[in-house]
Amino acid sequence: MPSMPPTFRCHARPDRERERDNDRRRGSARERGYNTAWAKASKGHLRSHPLCEYCALDGVVRQADLTDHLFPHKGDKRVFWFKPWWVSSCKTCHDGPKQQIERRGLAALTDLARRLGRPEALPAEG
Repeated sequence: MPSMPPTFRCHARPDRERERDNDRRRGSARERGYNTAWAKASKGHLRSHPLCEYCALDGVVRQADLTDHLFPHKGDKRVFWFKPWWVSSCKTCHDGPKQQIERRGLAALTDLARRLGRPEALPAEG
């Protein structure tokens, strides 16, 4: 009688532990700027722009769940508060296609900015 082949057992750390380590490194949401001021600003943005802008690129109409930063701010307050880079997004787009674009790098994000009609760079300080 046939038997099952041996099971491969990966010795890497479990996903949950790896995620905890990543969270510790990047800090809490509050430490990254997601505080009461952000909650109010995001809510106002969603009131003005209630539909997912990523879905709209494909001709789909879907309600937005959150305000996304088009370019990752990585703690830079100037990027964090640059409103032309705020994008209304549904959770599906934010957690899927947008993350894939971010992994492809700056050129892919710049192309997305162009498709959304957004500035491709921060204005000069002054």
